[in-house]
Amino acid sequence: MTTAAATARSPIPIRRMDFELTDDIPEHWGIDGNPFLTALMSALSASFPAGERYFIHSVNHYVDQLGDDPELRARVRGFAGQEAQHTKEHLAFNRFLDARGVPALAIEQRVEEILDDLKRHNTPAENLAHTVALEHLTAFLASAALESPEAFFGKMHPTVAAFWGWHLIEELEHRSVAFDVYQRCVGDEKLRLRAMAIITVFFTAVNLLRTARVMRATGHRWDLAAWAKGLNLLFGRPGVLRKMSPLYRAFYRTDFHPDQHQVDQALDQARAYFLPGHERTTG
Repeated sequence: MTTAAATARSPIPIRRMDFELTDDIPEHWGIDGNPFLTALMSALSASFPAGERYFIHSVNHYVDQLGDDPELRARVRGFAGQEAQHTKEHLAFNRFLDARGVPALAIEQRVEEILDDLKRHNTPAENLAHTVALEHLTAFLASAALESPEAFFGKMHPTVAAFWGWHLIEELEHRSVAFDVYQRCVGDEKLRLRAMAIITVFFTAVNLLRTARVMRATGHRWDLAAWAKGLNLLFGRPGVLRKMSPLYRAFYRTDFHPDQHQVDQALDQARAYFLPGHERTTG
């Protein structure tokens, strides 16, 4: 186990959030007020409820194999609790989007069908490997956002910024849980690396397709300026995701552990900025 993995972690809190989605939230509420980036974030939101349930299912399958490790068991409970809250809040956000003409519920249903099929046909180890890969991608996105908060959140409606900020904070708080369960119970390095390679291609392709679907539904299919500006902000020079590419590549190292990327300062700043006023209880 790496030094990062062996370090004692803070407990993973389960926050009950209450976001009021009001009519004054603009049509283009996403990063930089950009229609393409709004559509991309809408597509991601539509995938989250089924995705979070898949993650919980994949990790919980191995709970009985964790042995006498109360810390890891507690972290799994925190992970599942946070993901359950993400499911609840994104279901509400998706209904809000759907009422505005975004096909969020249709995308949500299709993602659920795909992941239910994976649950049936994959081995538990494959499901957990896919979860580990997707959790790293979401932590990668969360790091990019919370370490460049002005670029991501500077022009957002405050409620929407808090909603996404909360979700990304918790992705970083539980970023190593699925990985640690995988290393404890499966430990197949070839499967872990193969899963990331497959998931990276699939995640990128399907989310671009879903983004195009949202752009078409909202009348921005041919808004090439929005596409170009959004893609440049993410992948150009110095695109916020491009700057974080070393974190993605680190996953392929044999000594990789998610906690090797230090995020404590970014997390402390993000909690202070995003959470006050929206958090009802912490369990």
